[in-house]
Amino acid sequence: MDRVAEMERTLYPYVTGSSVVAIKYKDGIIMAADMGGSYGSTLRYKSVERIKPVGKHSLLGAVGEISDFQEILRELSF
Repeated sequence: MDRVAEMERTLYPYVTGSSVVAIKYKDGIIMAADMGGSYGSTLRYKSVERIKPVGKHSLLGAVGEISDFQEILRELSF
């Protein structure tokens, strides 16, 4: 697949929405996200994972189009 096609994949997102929050405190960081995925204005999916471990000491959280997040995770996998 060429680079242009990859960039055009999510111009019209389908599964969007969500919130991710991270709070730093004295002993570390806590990170949380809801698991909803909206299709249009309707909550369609109730178990979308928006936070994933990346390496031994890092987490990656994402909002918006879920396929973008999946592609980033695919690119980061070894």
